[in-house]
Amino acid sequence: MHLFYVFIGGGLGAVCRYLATTAIGARFGMMFPFGTLFVNTLGSFLMAMIMGFLLSMAKANNLLSEPLRLLLTVGFLGGFTTFSSFSMETLTLLRSGSIFLALTNIATNVMLGLLAAILGLYLAVMIQGAKP
Repeated sequence: MHLFYVFIGGGLGAVCRYLATTAIGARFGMMFPFGTLFVNTLGSFLMAMIMGFLLSMAKANNLLSEPLRLLLTVGFLGGFTTFSSFSMETLTLLRSGSIFLALTNIATNVMLGLLAAILGLYLAVMIQGAKP
């Protein structure tokens, strides 16, 4: 049954990723993979919020079951974030000779992902009333 929750969450996450990257690509163009950058950053933030706040609070109050955790983290966020897309887009930029854009893509995805995770964890701790 756990596989079912991962399957459903993964499908929903993939659909949301497609909608987000398509909308961002239409708005900002396809020269740089802004859509992938967006979903990786948002996914990092959401994962940290879920793991830092929702899970600890829910487990303490018996509110979040293991199937729901699997649906949200492994399933939805696993389908939503796009590390494989990030890797392929970076390789495509390198192969086309756009070394600067490839390095920019690597640096911004890693830095924004980490910053989003730090912010998510910080907010989760602050919501709980503790000091970060």
